[in-house]
Amino acid sequence: SLLQLKLWNKYRVSNIPSLIFIDASTGKVVCRNGLLVIRDDPEGLEFPWGPKPFSEVVAGPLLRNNGQTLDSNTLEGSHIGVYFSAHWCPPCRSLTRVLVESYRKIKEAGQKFEILFVSADRSEDSFKQYFSEMPWVAVPYADEARRSRLNRLYGIQG
Repeated sequence: SLLQLKLWNKYRVSNIPSLIFIDASTGKVVCRNGLLVIRDDPEGLEFPWGPKPFSEVVAGPLLRNNGQTLDSNTLEGSHIGVYFSAHWCPPCRSLTRVLVESYRKIKEAGQKFEILFVSADRSEDSFKQYFSEMPWVAVPYADEARRSRLNRLYGIQG
């Protein structure tokens, strides 16, 4: 029907099933990826599932590849690149090599810059192997909830 088509277009629905949460009074999208939300929060503990600020979503310990941990609040005041990547993805590995060079040059120039690796690897071992090539920080692989929240925050579905 025409109404269905209007809704599909208005909310840029491209496949089904899709679940989009909206604010009934304004019609604005509160959350575009409701399927992931329901999967990650079946009890509704984070309801109403609106966007949360980056600092809240990323809050917790971060890793360096030498095993050192630091708190996410050390990112404050920096320009941050959030790098969603995985070892099993050949284009990701190619980009990582280029990104490492750029990261080093920017850091050597004294810039307040950090990259946060959010892994889509399929095992802790492949995460560790891949992360060993990276000079920046990562969300711990075991913290699946935080990795998933970051994916949701930026609409990553890779």
